[in-house]
Amino acid sequence: MDLGVIIAAFDALLQGLIQQWGLLGVFIAAIIANATIFFPMPLDIMVFSIGALSKDAGFALAAGIFAGMGAAIGEMTAYIFGLIGISAVERAKHREYEQLGGITKKLNHKGFVFIAIAALTPFPFDLVGIAAGVIKYDPKKFFIACLAGKLARYILIVFGGFLSLGAVKAFFLLG
Repeated sequence: MDLGVIIAAFDALLQGLIQQWGLLGVFIAAIIANATIFFPMPLDIMVFSIGALSKDAGFALAAGIFAGMGAAIGEMTAYIFGLIGISAVERAKHREYEQLGGITKKLNHKGFVFIAIAALTPFPFDLVGIAAGVIKYDPKKFFIACLAGKLARYILIVFGGFLSLGAVKAFFLLG
């Protein structure tokens, strides 16, 4: 099956969850989008759109929080994948496996801060989760650091959407 077709199908699934279930749909969509290992899902665009279409800053904030919580839960799959063992990791994409060495060094040195910052960025976070699992980094600390980074990420994205639509309307004198 074509990768584009798969991504489009997941995109439709995530949009349907959000439209039908509201904030619970955002939460579930975030879990699904972040539970995929080495397979990016378009959650950022959807969260940005929710912010842009929201008329209420409180709802936008709630959407960012629900997306962040769901994303942190979904990222635990990469951690578990790393716990399963290095042999499973070796069978993963070779390029990603080679990057684990540098990530492991950073986790051992400044684990919590590194995880939180990595979760905040568009960096392929699955590599961090796998490396944390391989070195058996404390799962509670991993989850809390991941949660902190993902909450910050999705609150920034949702408010980027929330504030940008108003700026565009003001620029074009539409509202």
